[in-house]
Amino acid sequence: MTPEQLAAQLRHPNGEEGNTVADNMDDRNSPVILAAYAALAPADGDRILEIGPGGAGHLPGLLAQADNLHYTGLDASRDMVLRARERYLGETRAAFIHGALTDAPLAPASMDRIVAVNVVYFWQPLAPALHALFLLLRPGGTLVLGLRDHNSMASLPVFQHGFSTYHGPELQHALEQAGFIDTTLATFAEDSVNVLGDTMHKQSVILTAHKPREATP
Repeated sequence: MTPEQLAAQLRHPNGEEGNTVADNMDDRNSPVILAAYAALAPADGDRILEIGPGGAGHLPGLLAQADNLHYTGLDASRDMVLRARERYLGETRAAFIHGALTDAPLAPASMDRIVAVNVVYFWQPLAPALHALFLLLRPGGTLVLGLRDHNSMASLPVFQHGFSTYHGPELQHALEQAGFIDTTLATFAEDSVNVLGDTMHKQSVILTAHKPREATP
C-alpha cells in the first residue's frame, strides 16, 4: 500500500484493507486510546460519544469504567460502523452510527462526555468541528482529544496526504477559542512501530476540556 493509499484508508477505512488498517490502529494506538479513555473518567449513567472509533477494539475497557454507561460511536466510514455493530452485537450499552461530525444525527447537548482519538487530523477546517463538539456536549460536560503531536507525525510520508498536525498548545488554544474552559494538556513519550512498520519516537497529547455549566445548550 502506498502512503497515499494508506492515508485514504486511515481517513475512511473500507473493504478488507480497511479492516486490516483498523486492527493495526487499535493495536498501535493503544497507549493514546487508553490514556484518553482514562482522562474521560465517566461517571455512572453517563452518555458517551466517541468520534471515529473505527472497529472500537478497546470499547470493553471503557464500558467497564462505570455502571450504566450509554456509548455512541460516530464514524464517517460505513464499513467501520457495520463492523463495530457486528462485533458488539447484543451489547445494549453501545450503538454505532454513520455520519460526519459537523452533520451528526444527534441532538444538541445530548452527551455528557465526548472522546476522539487520532481523528483531529481530519477535521478540516478545525473550527466547525470544534463548534460541533461544543454543541453536542451538555453544559458542564467533558471533551477529551487524544493525538500525536506535530513533531511526531508531520515528517511521515502518509501525513503528506490530507492530514493536519498540531502542537499541543496550539490545539489547546483552538479549544479555548471555541468556548471550552478549564483546558488541560498532558503529554507522554512513546516508542512504537507506526503504520508503515517503522520504529518511531512519538509524543502523545491528551487534551481535556469542559463546556461551561452556564452555556446555552
